[in-house]
Amino acid sequence: MDENELRTALRQTITLHPEPPPMESATAITAARRAQTRRNLLAGIGSAAAILGITLAVIPGQAQTGGGTDLQVAAEPSGAVQPFPAGTPSWAGSAPAGGEKTEPVWPPENGGDATADSGPHYQHGKKLLTSLLAVVPDGYEAKSGATSDGIPFRSDQATIQNDGSYWTYLASVAIGKGDGVGELIVEVSEPGNGLPQDACAVAKQFWGRGGDCTPVTVGDAKVGVIHEGDGTAWAGYRHSDGTVVYVMQSTAPTYADPRANGLKPLEELPLSDAELAALATDASLR
Repeated sequence: MDENELRTALRQTITLHPEPPPMESATAITAARRAQTRRNLLAGIGSAAAILGITLAVIPGQAQTGGGTDLQVAAEPSGAVQPFPAGTPSWAGSAPAGGEKTEPVWPPENGGDATADSGPHYQHGKKLLTSLLAVVPDGYEAKSGATSDGIPFRSDQATIQNDGSYWTYLASVAIGKGDGVGELIVEVSEPGNGLPQDACAVAKQFWGRGGDCTPVTVGDAKVGVIHEGDGTAWAGYRHSDGTVVYVMQSTAPTYADPRANGLKPLEELPLSDAELAALATDASLR
């Protein structure tokens, strides 16, 4: 391959892969602030995968005939080759065989990262938010609109996990009573998530937060409930098919800084432990 052929190949690659549209600023800010609370940032896996997919493109060298100089691929450093990070898609770890296409194997509903922007999983995230709005406790109002700095009071997302083995859905809504504002969050992980079966063991896995757990009985089900101080509590439940549901309540939104937005916290948590556990087993929240 000579210089002109290489230039032509690169130009065709750029033409066939247009630049993605920019992310809306409010969405970007929401994701960034929630990342500070969530230690396992959901969308981060996909972003790293997209970067790896670009930088690991393989351009094989081909010897030229007629005494020309061979185009050589740079030698690897002498140190040990580092393994791919957990969560990298399966296509990133190997070079394609001759004639094979090199496009990523993310589902077509993903716009280049791990978060769905269309398709059935995206719609399932929307449905989960609708279901969450339907179980807002009496006496509390589901807030609409956004904070003073543009962070939406309602959000949803669907995120592919690991190498595509399962999906996680997240929905949140700010709830108000008087001049106080708190939040409800539900997170659902599809079967194949690898989470433990024990009620309290599952509850302690929520965002890696741990805590002292109290098992609560809901019918025939055992649900783990954890309190984090006076302002946050969540319940974790594993359904018989392996689906795991977490429902969290807080006296203040997890992503909004009250000092920046003038938001006052709720005076108390809106749900009792029994009510919170019952929501985690609710068939509509999965």
